[in-house]
Amino acid sequence: MIYVAFTPYGAFGVKDNKEVNSLDDIEYKKLFDEEKIPEMLFLLRTNPNKMADELKEEWNDEVKLEILSVEPFKIGEYLRNNLFEIGKELGYFKNYEDFKNKMHYWNTELTKKLIKSYTQQKDKIIIQVAEAISDLDKTLNLLSERLREWYSLYFPELDHLVSKHEAYAYLVAKLKKRENFTKSQLKKILPSKLAEKIAEAAKNSMGGELEDYDLDVIGKFAEEINHLYEKRKELYEYLEKLMSEECPNITKLAGVSLGAKLIGLAGGLEKLSKMPASTIQVLGAEKALFAHLRNKATPPKHGIIFNHPLIKGSPPWQRGKIARALACKLAIAARGDYVGDYIADELLEKLNKRVEEIKRKYPKPKKKKKVKEKKKNKKIKGKKKPKKNKKRKM
Repeated sequence: MIYVAFTPYGAFGVKDNKEVNSLDDIEYKKLFDEEKIPEMLFLLRTNPNKMADELKEEWNDEVKLEILSVEPFKIGEYLRNNLFEIGKELGYFKNYEDFKNKMHYWNTELTKKLIKSYTQQKDKIIIQVAEAISDLDKTLNLLSERLREWYSLYFPELDHLVSKHEAYAYLVAKLKKRENFTKSQLKKILPSKLAEKIAEAAKNSMGGELEDYDLDVIGKFAEEINHLYEKRKELYEYLEKLMSEECPNITKLAGVSLGAKLIGLAGGLEKLSKMPASTIQVLGAEKALFAHLRNKATPPKHGIIFNHPLIKGSPPWQRGKIARALACKLAIAARGDYVGDYIADELLEKLNKRVEEIKRKYPKPKKKKKVKEKKKNKKIKGKKKPKKNKKRKM
């Protein structure tokens, strides 16, 4: 077994982790080309196992890397203590100033490569798209409420008849004037019964009259809201494509939106894959969790995974158990996505069986045990009697 430690300029190894006191004691050396040092450092940081395979093939023996070990190797300690001296002896550095400059350059180039690699990861794009959709939802709700209040000055009845913001904005942008809210026009867009109600309300509206110019401004505002709704649909389709390609297991179990939000809360697919199920279960409920830890409040049963239909559509006393089962399967799904294994069908089947078992086993909530309260004897504080002045004996 060869014990291997690395410096920026090469890999060095010794048999059986023996003591190293000089460069001559090092039995195996693989020196890096100076121009390729940043690339080799990047490979070592991102894929050390590939480096291990190359060394194993070159040195024709089993290798053990210090960077994958818990404890430092003796050769590693020697290399770190004599980094400049060894590099100078091997011809990498002319003097100490040259050593500092080259080390700075190599580390800067390595950092650039790591940042580039980080930004190219698809899960980071998924996080940004999910956040963009979330921001659009907030903006659309805000603008739609403003449109409703504004147009209600002219046609207040429409606000109560059309509940969906998107449909409301579409009607205002397309028809504008109350005279255009006829049965024939509305039936092209809405169900016939609702179309009749709106047409009748438009005839007898109690709203005030507005100039054509005012209605044009409102109509253009509604059109912009419609454009934002179209943009949201485009982003959602893009997110669906990304999730199905990069995270098929999570998508199958949690859906597109919830899966993307879980990845965002975790900080990436890699971090999510390393999380235990108990952490995934309460992702998004950090405030409630910290309140429990700090003030001994009731612990949260679930975080953002509450939005999953299996949890949201279940009775309150079953939700905690279903959330635990879902979190367990999501933890496995995330690991499958990270290594590229598709196991969603098997996980979904097991999850559905577990949910059915929970619903069969706990059809009714458990009866709470009555805790007998001990009666506390309350001391009744009476008024203090004034002390009588004792007469002094003469």
